[in-house]
Amino acid sequence: MKQAFQMKESNRHTIPSSQRLIELEEELRSANDTIEKMRKERSFESEIENELNDVKSKLRIITTKFANVRKERDGLKKENRILQNEILELQSNMRHMVPGYQNVSAAFPMLNEITDITSQFYKCDCQDLFFEILGPELSMDGIIYFFKAAFPRILDIIKGYFVPAEEALKNTAALETLEGPIMNVLRKSYQASWKKLLRNSVTTANLQRVVDDIQRVLRLDNCSSTSSKQIYDFLYKLAEILFVYYINDPPVKCAIDLIGQQVEFNSLHHDAIDGFIRPGDLCMVILPPVAKGTGEIMTRAAVLHVDYEMNV
Repeated sequence: MKQAFQMKESNRHTIPSSQRLIELEEELRSANDTIEKMRKERSFESEIENELNDVKSKLRIITTKFANVRKERDGLKKENRILQNEILELQSNMRHMVPGYQNVSAAFPMLNEITDITSQFYKCDCQDLFFEILGPELSMDGIIYFFKAAFPRILDIIKGYFVPAEEALKNTAALETLEGPIMNVLRKSYQASWKKLLRNSVTTANLQRVVDDIQRVLRLDNCSSTSSKQIYDFLYKLAEILFVYYINDPPVKCAIDLIGQQVEFNSLHHDAIDGFIRPGDLCMVILPPVAKGTGEIMTRAAVLHVDYEMNV
């Protein structure tokens, strides 16, 4: 019996130990699973970190390439601007060489503006002088003398400023003529600073000499200072217009040699300064016609009837 009791007591202690072992095994497996899971997570984090480092490395490479591309782009832009400026300069130089591009400088009037300036000069300045001073005091011969003296003298002053330098250039280059690309370039150069050149060539002293010579012959208003001032202002305006004609490319033609010639009135070629003139009537050219380099008329000649007498 004692033996039986000992066996029972042994079984009582043996059974719980087996259960505990099982529990411990389960806990061990759970711990192993947790460790494996943590190991996998750590491995995954390591992979992510490696991928992140790889991405960072690739991003640095891309950033470097982008910086290089941007640098190349900026360099190309700069080269492009330089090329564009060279092209514009080349085009400008070509325009200087080619006749017809008269408006190289923004300050120089275009051909249509020259036409308007001439028309206004004929209809306003010339007619004001005619009706206020010339007409009341002078005969037809005196009127013709005034304009025949004024136009050539002013043109000679302008030519006298340019011709010496142009002749020197022609002699230096051993050329028969400068007409062509050389004169095209010179005229474009003149246009860029034409107002300054006008002041340098047509001086107060030059104009005053013309006024004095005209008054010495015509004695308008007894050579009063008022009439002399009006003549001076007229001559300066005339000089400005003839100067523009001279340096336009090609030059504008002013038929000065027609002043004082007797012609038959034609409304296509003539405008009456005063009075009515019928087609075919004889008249005298007072203000010369102005034409483009091609010969196309820009401003018609201003005329008076051969028997014109002003009613004072």
